[in-house]
Amino acid sequence: MTDPTSQMPPDHLPHQAGVPPQPSPIPPGAGAPPPAAQYQGATPAGPPGPAARGKRSTARAWLVGGIALVVALCCCGAVVNAFSDANDAQPQSIAAKSASPSDAPPTTAAPTTAAPTAAAPTSAAPATTEPAPTTAPPAPKPKVIKGRGDDLVRIPDLTDLAVVKFTCKCTSNTVLKSDGDGLLVNEIGSYSGKRWINLEDGSLTTQFEIMASGSWTLTIGTVAQLAGKFPTGKASGKGDDVLVLGGDATAAKITHRRGTANFVVYAYSLETGEGGLLVNEIGGYSGVRPLSAPALVQITADGNWTITPA
Repeated sequence: MTDPTSQMPPDHLPHQAGVPPQPSPIPPGAGAPPPAAQYQGATPAGPPGPAARGKRSTARAWLVGGIALVVALCCCGAVVNAFSDANDAQPQSIAAKSASPSDAPPTTAAPTTAAPTAAAPTSAAPATTEPAPTTAPPAPKPKVIKGRGDDLVRIPDLTDLAVVKFTCKCTSNTVLKSDGDGLLVNEIGSYSGKRWINLEDGSLTTQFEIMASGSWTLTIGTVAQLAGKFPTGKASGKGDDVLVLGGDATAAKITHRRGTANFVVYAYSLETGEGGLLVNEIGGYSGVRPLSAPALVQITADGNWTITPA
């Protein structure tokens, strides 16, 4: 038994080879997100009420601020007495005191004026904060498992749509089964092709069963890693394959030549998730079928095939 140790990112789904799969359109796109949660216990703020009596700290702060402003604006050198911290003390401001009558002659202090000092203007360059560059971790590589003969391959980490590529230098029956998607490959002799897995709801692959008479290689990766890319929507190839068609076509001409076995084509819109079985024939084929691009397509074939926007 082969048990890969490296983890692979989720991504693609399978299809049965040999026996044409029944169309099972995937549900269109993800459901709408749930409505935003209602905030509870919120109370609208009303106008501020009158200041409660006894809170001297708040009133005192206001008075201190007002007095400081008056002193700053005064041009005759007013004197400000200190405030008492007693509970019943009130702030007081005295500009001048009358001396009590006495025998000593009154004395008058000459006012002193401090020369104003002007601080040299300073201009600080505005601080600019640039976000530190972040480097995304490299995407994990496809998982590659090699073996010979019959075997079981367990992949407990795989949970999402993915693509598998299976090659075998075999001389007799070659079989690849998924415990989630069923029969993927059933050929005689050597084989090389791609299938998707985990496309349908409930088709979670956790183990592959391999029956082979020679050396084989099983590669598991995401759609971006393993699917063929055809940005214009025009594609061609041979044998089993999984591909991504670009463009905006709503129909495509599909052909299959030099083939004698099953020719099956599934396609799903990448924008709506709608789609299903387009072609299920034996041998050669040529026809126009509805196909909404961009789309994810899986082909089962033993001959040469083409897809052209129509």
